Amino acid sequence: MTHNLLIITAALLLTAATSPQPDRPAPAKAPVPSFSCASARTAVEKAVCADPALSSADREMASLFALARTSAFGNGPSNELATQRQTLKDMRSCEGMARSLPIGKCLAPLYARRNFELATAILTREPDKANPVLRRDGTGFAPILEVIALWAAEPVDASWSVPERATSRKRIVALLSPYLTALQSDESQSFGWSILSRPSGDDPVVSHINDIFRSDRHFAAFLNVLGPYLSEEKEAGIMLRDLPCSAIIRHPDLLNATGAVFGSTMDNFVFRTDCARTLPPLPALSQLDRKILNNWPACDGTIRFAAYRAYAVALDAARLGQSTGTQADENGRPRVVAASGIDSARAELTGYYVKYLAKSPEDAKRLASDTIGAILSSAHSCGT
Repeated sequence: MTHNLLIITAALLLTAATSPQPDRPAPAKAPVPSFSCASARTAVEKAVCADPALSSADREMASLFALARTSAFGNGPSNELATQRQTLKDMRSCEGMARSLPIGKCLAPLYARRNFELATAILTREPDKANPVLRRDGTGFAPILEVIALWAAEPVDASWSVPERATSRKRIVALLSPYLTALQSDESQSFGWSILSRPSGDDPVVSHINDIFRSDRHFAAFLNVLGPYLSEEKEAGIMLRDLPCSAIIRHPDLLNATGAVFGSTMDNFVFRTDCARTLPPLPALSQLDRKILNNWPACDGTIRFAAYRAYAVALDAARLGQSTGTQADENGRPRVVAASGIDSARAELTGYYVKYLAKSPEDAKRLASDTIGAILSSAHSCGT
């Protein structure tokens, strides 16, 4: 028996040695950054090349940035280049912090933040590429952004009861129900729940998850109270609450989700937008904005955060070309703002509306006066 076993074993070994072997999968390649490590010279570049996670993040950033260079309008350049340059400048500064913080520890949150921003920017155009990044780097806000992408894919005030939207509706309900349940049951969120379930005036009532599907205004009302109650993503080094501007272009009422609603410090934490980064550059408007912000008078009381939010919404409305119905009042402009600066911003917006929104020169001029008027009217207010 032993002799036969040895013969059989030898035969099996010979067969194994001479038989064709199945192809083995090639070993996975190590992540490489977007630049050549052979030419890496600075300490930052060498740190990125030495760390597979940073190399992967760098290549991801380059890929996302390439997709985000087109504006949220779908034509013309975005303003992402300015933010990208600032991010790279911040990364280079990590070298000077090496004594107090390892370069890799300094770089990681900068990559996380920037990739989150860029993924948000392309979300409605490239959800399959954006959502994995958002889920990884912003777990508290990622479900909200996924819902917004699903919502933006449908027409304004779409009927969510039709069969073709059943899958998206089911997914939205699954993602948002935990947030609504928390608003209903968590005592620390009772103020937000009262705003939703017992609103003032003709504001939308949202007391059940199905209410959000009644209109864009109902969905925006829900989002409006949600921001301050999301957990901070402290481990990732980011706390971003920016709604994608491209979704607001498709559904203009979503801008209402970024307005003041609490009348307290909490208004400082409502959702914002990424319109300043993702829409075409407006240098004259940006200069006017800086002049107003740098000279904003000191304000007392937490109601001031509502005033700051109103001003930010007016700026976004101008970038989006949303009419506010407010006429310019030259006599009421902030004293630190010269008439020439206002004229430059108004002329810039007029051309911008013609070029990117296909407005006639006359309509563009009227819209620019309207949006500039709204900015001036909300500037330097303390909310009183």
